[in-house]
Amino acid sequence: MSEKKYEAIYRRFRPKIFEKVLGQKHIVNVLQRQIAAGEEMHAYLFTGTRGTGKTTMARLLAKGLNCLSEEGRPCGDCANCMAIRDGTFIDVIEIDAASNNGVADVRELISSVIYPPSVGRKRVYIIDEAHMMTPQANNAFLKTLEEPPENTVFVLATTEPGKMLATIRSRCMTFEFKRVPSAVIAEGMKDILSDLKIKADDDALMLISAAADGSVRDALSILELCVSYGKDHLVRGDVLEAIGSAGDEQVAALAGAVLTGDTAGALIKFNEILSAGKDVRRVMEEWIDYLRSALLIKYLDKPEMIIGRSLENLTAIRERTAETGEKILAGHIVKISKLYNDSRWSAHPGILAEMLIIELSEETHTKGV
Repeated sequence: MSEKKYEAIYRRFRPKIFEKVLGQKHIVNVLQRQIAAGEEMHAYLFTGTRGTGKTTMARLLAKGLNCLSEEGRPCGDCANCMAIRDGTFIDVIEIDAASNNGVADVRELISSVIYPPSVGRKRVYIIDEAHMMTPQANNAFLKTLEEPPENTVFVLATTEPGKMLATIRSRCMTFEFKRVPSAVIAEGMKDILSDLKIKADDDALMLISAAADGSVRDALSILELCVSYGKDHLVRGDVLEAIGSAGDEQVAALAGAVLTGDTAGALIKFNEILSAGKDVRRVMEEWIDYLRSALLIKYLDKPEMIIGRSLENLTAIRERTAETGEKILAGHIVKISKLYNDSRWSAHPGILAEMLIIELSEETHTKGV
């Protein structure tokens, strides 16, 4: 008997119905109404940053158009929905334009659209990374969009709509996928962990959500790594380890040394962090996040509503930065952010960071906190 093949979390828990999609309600509502009324468009363009659900939504649309249920389509459980989920439904064709971008590939697609659906109501073509099609392929595809075949729907997904022909974009109903709010991603992960029989602290889930920067797929990839540790209760430290973070205490010590004008202490702590194998730019990201938390704490009565940290952690930050003025914190955030951007083009980002540490700590020492 063969062993069951492992399925990644983001695949295993991919939404089977529209109601399970995280965020993008503005798109879900429109597609549900169109499917229920039988008023679907012949071509859609899904745009937005990676990991926000474009391909998932395209498959849900394909399911909804071919679902065997009489109401609440897609149901997610009928034979057609299951076949589309498994990639075996003959009337749903997925093409990765990043690898199949030649004119010949598009011509093959075009030659097949003249045939009616074999088993479903609609034949759906999902073209991922649509901006990668060659100019010749775009021109060939445009002719099909100008005279769309009956019972055929095209869904183009792209992270860079500006690279596509304006004439193709104009013939599609366009939906822009937004970054999913951290709180929404965190709630979605709670449901997944409940199914996996794993507990997690709220600040651990908020840290994952923040690191994912609005990408559900990235969040689930980080969660997968955390779950692989084999623990039945995830805490913030597990997430910090998974994403290669320097850790709260280390970053707090670095920031504290700079804010108090302890140049030598700051340089020593920075090099200790790098010696532990942490990435320079990652350290800067966490340094910025720490200072942002310290700044917001000074303005908000309930900072935990915005900052993805525990009350205990926020209390520690408040105490450590109590004597630091808002202008100092804001100024450091701006300068570190500039270095973060500049470091992308440097062969020695660590040296640039050391120079900034000296500048900021000496400046603080001279002016006083």
